[in-house]
Amino acid sequence: MYKSNKLEKLFNGEESPTYIICEIGINHNGDINEAINLIVAAKESGVDAVKFQKRSLSDIYTKDLLEDSNSAEWNFDYLIPLLQEVELSTSDYKLIREKCNELELDLIITPFDEVSAEFIADLGITAFKISSADMTNIGLVEKCGSYGLPVIISTGMWSKSDIKKCSKIFKDKGIKFAFLHAQSTYPSPYESLNLKFITELKTMSDVVGFSGHERGTFIPIAAVTMGCKIIEKHITFDKNKKGPDHKASMLPEEWKEMVHNIRMLEISLVGDKKVNQAETLNKELFAKSAVAKKDLPIGHVLIKDDITFKSPGKGIFPHEIDQYYGKVLSNNISNNHYISKEDFEEVVEVKDWVKFDFNNDWGFKCRFHDYETYDILPSSVVEFHCSQNDLNIDFKPKVIPNNHQLIVHAPEIFDRELFDICSDDESKVKRSRDILERTIHKTIELSKYYPNKKPKIVVHLGGMSIDIREMKDTRHLMDNAIKNFKGFEQYKDVVDIIPENLPSRPWYFGGEWYQHGFASAEDMRYFCDHYGLGMTYDICHALLYCQNHGKDIVEYTKTVMPIAKHLHISDAEGISGEGLQIGLGDMDFDKVIKEMEGYNFSWVTEIWSGHLHKSAGAYKALKLLSEYNHIL
Repeated sequence: MYKSNKLEKLFNGEESPTYIICEIGINHNGDINEAINLIVAAKESGVDAVKFQKRSLSDIYTKDLLEDSNSAEWNFDYLIPLLQEVELSTSDYKLIREKCNELELDLIITPFDEVSAEFIADLGITAFKISSADMTNIGLVEKCGSYGLPVIISTGMWSKSDIKKCSKIFKDKGIKFAFLHAQSTYPSPYESLNLKFITELKTMSDVVGFSGHERGTFIPIAAVTMGCKIIEKHITFDKNKKGPDHKASMLPEEWKEMVHNIRMLEISLVGDKKVNQAETLNKELFAKSAVAKKDLPIGHVLIKDDITFKSPGKGIFPHEIDQYYGKVLSNNISNNHYISKEDFEEVVEVKDWVKFDFNNDWGFKCRFHDYETYDILPSSVVEFHCSQNDLNIDFKPKVIPNNHQLIVHAPEIFDRELFDICSDDESKVKRSRDILERTIHKTIELSKYYPNKKPKIVVHLGGMSIDIREMKDTRHLMDNAIKNFKGFEQYKDVVDIIPENLPSRPWYFGGEWYQHGFASAEDMRYFCDHYGLGMTYDICHALLYCQNHGKDIVEYTKTVMPIAKHLHISDAEGISGEGLQIGLGDMDFDKVIKEMEGYNFSWVTEIWSGHLHKSAGAYKALKLLSEYNHIL
């Protein structure tokens, strides 16, 4: 029997995500096939559990009422026949149990009587759910609590004093329970939801949640911000179907929206203020930092009259500058160049770097304008990261022929849009193909200066979107890419085009995007194997993808290393912390690099701002990676 430990963590007081229950209830209308289809829809929405209802009608209602529902108030004449129609059989519940096992969903069932409680306990469940109507049914709650499972209790219909009294009874009896704030009308009017009562409910139960019957998706999200750790709502395929709950239910697409927004809310509720990399980039673009008003030589003592403040914001900011007045410069600062903290520290010149003895070809990333700084390195690889405008520059190295292996990173952005051959937009695809064509010709032109090996072109082939919704099936994007790449294979004899795997949450144009295609190991193999191409394996991007999707970075590495021809190496943190220094993130370098043993590839480090301050960051990364020199 499948049963997650999510509720257990919640009741143990451990930090855990909101536990989301999709209430199918009786919305299957007595049809087991409809019940199974609703379970599948719930799973696709990303919920933790599905919930059903179980009744032994003869133990709930009198014989006379069951035989003649018209003998009492009119609403019984509506309800009793309906309940008789929708009650599922023992074999139906076994099928439900099997489907939940298959889909790895927790199963929760509401018993309306003690006979049903015994039945569902034997069936196997994660928790009992008590309806609002039975909150004061102490015998039923106690019966459910006797199985040692969590008992989740809705509190609709009852006053504060009733809830408080029941809370004391349940605590005295040692029942492991949670209270859900609820309003028991279907649908519930917004003005009757009384959400602020959740604050008081938290004084009566260690775990509180919200069971919603109102229209829309936003109220449960508000409840999460108020501390609710369990959310329950109904699901249906048709709000106009007959039955008491359909009109207060959400459609599958609404469920997907609500679950997604709750998960996004959870990660946005982090308490600490942290500046992410996109903010750092924007800070560099727009903030002001100290800039020299004249040439300042090594040994100069900085004074106020030496500086002004201009963009970029890569140096010492105005609120920090006072602590640097009176300090001695360790570097020459050119007129109108920003002044950084590192300019007051000793930095190893590139010409004085220690000699590295790596097993594979390694090198450095640079731009055309700073290549001469690194050309003196005893490395065998240079990777030029090109902008669209770089393709027009007549670049020529000073040393010709040059011994570095040439690698060109194609522009990711052109004409203020992203390169993308996964798109359905034929115009965008054509413009992207044109940029790749220009990059290929630029690489062939440069290769005459770097004749030792066939050049490589690193390229981001697309598949990104500003749309925040996760795309579970990316095959359409990859098939587009295969179709739209056609024709470029003609260049395979003169250049190696090696697509790069991308992170799930890349930074473009100063903000977060969602990467769908070319992020998974499977997508990389699907595309590259089709054309017989190698790939650029960025281990930082791979870890960010794996941590976002619950994948194993070691398995990812095993999958792609047979086609990895070039590597980008840096650390990563969380799902969007890109390009960290080696050892400062979540990467298990021992395990990942072990999977690279025996393969032949070139590689460069890709540390965020590692090229600044005479490449101090890149140099530190190389020293840290030197313990793996027998593999790298």
